[in-house]
Amino acid sequence: MKLKYIYSALMAAVLLLGFTACSSDEDTPTTKPEPKVETALTFDTDTVSVGVGETTTFNVTAGGGDYKAFCENPDIATLSIQGNAITISAVKHGYTGVVVSDAAGNYKRLIVKAMYKKILLDKEEVNVSMKVGHTDGTAVVTVTGGNGGYEAVSGHEDIAEVHSIVDSIITIRGVSNGTAMVTIKDKMGLTKTVKVTVTTTDIPFTEEEKASIMASTEPIMVFDDGRSRQYGSMRIGQEGGKRIAEWNYSDYLYLKCWFTGDLTVGMKAEGKVGVKTDYWGESTTYEGVNVEIIKVSDTQVWGLMWLLKDNYLHYGYFILPIDND
Repeated sequence: MKLKYIYSALMAAVLLLGFTACSSDEDTPTTKPEPKVETALTFDTDTVSVGVGETTTFNVTAGGGDYKAFCENPDIATLSIQGNAITISAVKHGYTGVVVSDAAGNYKRLIVKAMYKKILLDKEEVNVSMKVGHTDGTAVVTVTGGNGGYEAVSGHEDIAEVHSIVDSIITIRGVSNGTAMVTIKDKMGLTKTVKVTVTTTDIPFTEEEKASIMASTEPIMVFDDGRSRQYGSMRIGQEGGKRIAEWNYSDYLYLKCWFTGDLTVGMKAEGKVGVKTDYWGESTTYEGVNVEIIKVSDTQVWGLMWLLKDNYLHYGYFILPIDND
């Protein structure tokens, strides 16, 4: 009987220990890990505009740290990075992108617009010199820095006009004496003004042009738009008591210059020019023409012809063989 009581007491103690152990396991709280918070990569701007030759900086405002970046087209822009600040340097006009990454594996792209903030020209003042009544005097202005799509307009088209625009090359043509301002604009609306001074002269040839004529030995005769051709005869001789310099194709097409005086260097008298160089055109005669011989050899004569009439300078020259017959 005594053993029975002892056994019962032991079993009760074992059960009590079991209940206590279970209760302890259930009462211990379970520690759960904090959920990972992902930070989006953001900038203080989505687009950067920077002038060519200039720099600008944008900032990473949020992200996973340890930022890296590269430029998609380093010919247009380059970059440097320090912390969360990224500095862009524009190399030339164009569009490109910058890609930024962080330690969390985020990537984000930003647009870069590299553009000129002002138009740059190879010159801001040009001079146009031309003969009286002519409009063949020109000057060229080249845009060395700009955003393309150039337009140009003259403030006084009666003095100077825009003759042509080819890419970044602008040709300005003189019309009459005076000063005009030509305004150049690019596709971004930037403008730049060029001062154009037009001067006219009644001097038919510059010293450089005279030197070029005297350096040639090829027989030729030119007056205004008329020019001798490969056929016909060319000579300087005598006709009707005067000297005559001529290109003549059967008296059907011709250029003729009559004058008095010998074949020595200097001004001659009683100059007259006859022109018929168009098959279907009429002949034209000019009286009172200035004739100057500028060079003489044993076989050839070099001469100039010019006349200012009705506010228009007519001019020409000849290099002709001497006809001793």
